[in-house]
Amino acid sequence: MKGIVMAATALLVVAACGNDGLPDDQATGSIDSAAWRQAQDLPPDVRAAIDSGNAAFRANDYAAAREQYLRATELAPEQSAGWFGLSMAEGQLGNAAAADSAMQRVHALNPGASLIERGSDTSSRAHP
Repeated sequence: MKGIVMAATALLVVAACGNDGLPDDQATGSIDSAAWRQAQDLPPDVRAAIDSGNAAFRANDYAAAREQYLRATELAPEQSAGWFGLSMAEGQLGNAAAADSAMQRVHALNPGASLIERGSDTSSRAHP
C-alpha cells in the first residue's frame, strides 16, 4: 500500500508542479498531453495550495494535506490535481467514502487517465 501511495503522490507532484527537470518532450504514457498542459497552467493560488498539500503529504501530515487539497478544490473545482490529492489524503486518514468521492471527481474531469483506477473496495489506487 505504501508503494501505491508513493507512486500516486509522485504523479500528483509531477502533475501539479511541472516536469521537475525532465525534458518537455519526454513521454511518460501516464497522462495525456491536455491534462499535462492543464496541470502546468494552474493559477498561482491553486498551485500554492497543491504544493503545500504535497509538502504536508510527504511529511505524513495528512490532515494538513487534506486542508490544502480541499482549498485547491474550492479555488479551482475544475482542476483534477486538487481532487486527486484530496483523495490520497482522505485515504490515508481512513476516510474511504470521501477518498472514493474525490477520486470519482478525478475520473469525471479526466476520464482517460491511465494510472488511476477506482478500487472495488471503495478505496482508490494507482497502477504500479
